[in-house]
Amino acid sequence: MQLTNSPVDNFILQDRQILVKRDELLDQRFNGNKARKLAYYITNSFPTIDTLISYGGTQSNMLSALSELAKIKSWSLIYYCYKPSQMALNNSHGNLATALHNGTQFNYVDKDLDSFMAKSTIQQNQLLIHQGARQAESQFGIQQLANEINQYCLTNLIDKLALFIPSGTGASAYYLQKLLPQHIVYTTNCVGTAEYLLKQWRSLDSNATILPIILPNESFRFATPDKLLWKTIDHITQISQIEFDLVYDPVGWHILINNMHAIELPIMYIHCGGLIGNHSMQKRYDYLFTNKS
Repeated sequence: MQLTNSPVDNFILQDRQILVKRDELLDQRFNGNKARKLAYYITNSFPTIDTLISYGGTQSNMLSALSELAKIKSWSLIYYCYKPSQMALNNSHGNLATALHNGTQFNYVDKDLDSFMAKSTIQQNQLLIHQGARQAESQFGIQQLANEINQYCLTNLIDKLALFIPSGTGASAYYLQKLLPQHIVYTTNCVGTAEYLLKQWRSLDSNATILPIILPNESFRFATPDKLLWKTIDHITQISQIEFDLVYDPVGWHILINNMHAIELPIMYIHCGGLIGNHSMQKRYDYLFTNKS
């Protein structure tokens, strides 16, 4: 089980060398960087726990990773979410298919998930992992990522990097900046607004003084196919020869490209994985945009 030491590759974009920290090559069951965020739970024992509780979207990369965690720990997984369409359930693929295959119990909620979970009672035999693993235990695995980045800089005589990572709940970006204050962490909001990201960070530490720099995404809705994003990720894939996630990375690369002129430091893009979900998004992109002007 490889949970650490992903390689760093590079390619040329707009006459600049771009480094890519390839966390998608970590243990495939954990969907890339979810291996980092769940490392605390993967590597430690919890003898009193037999049930994992979490919540979020039904095509979430974290969902499939949590189902794999529950599987290797011999736990049940109870997952709270909005009810997907019957068609999605009957023709499941990607993250949802993995979770169903691993025996996930889905409990459907018709109200705000965060509010619902805040009022829920967790039993002594249950372990709650918040949406996107937005909690202090995520720092355990992100610390190893930070150590690897520091070692890369030491080996390659780099004093300071601009690290870029697209964000869902923003936990990875937050802990990277906390653990690597000598570098600058940039991110963009792929799920909610920039204010949403700030709210998530305040929930982790209301007194934090060093936060990632948000390059705002004000144009693209989460997980919604967009022709401009399709062209962007197709271009990046061709010149890098690296497969990227089709939900977060198209937004991430588009925002980064539009802001590269203002970033003078060497850039390292943190590849977060999520390739399990590409099958469903690829079908949507192919249907909408392939061979269409």
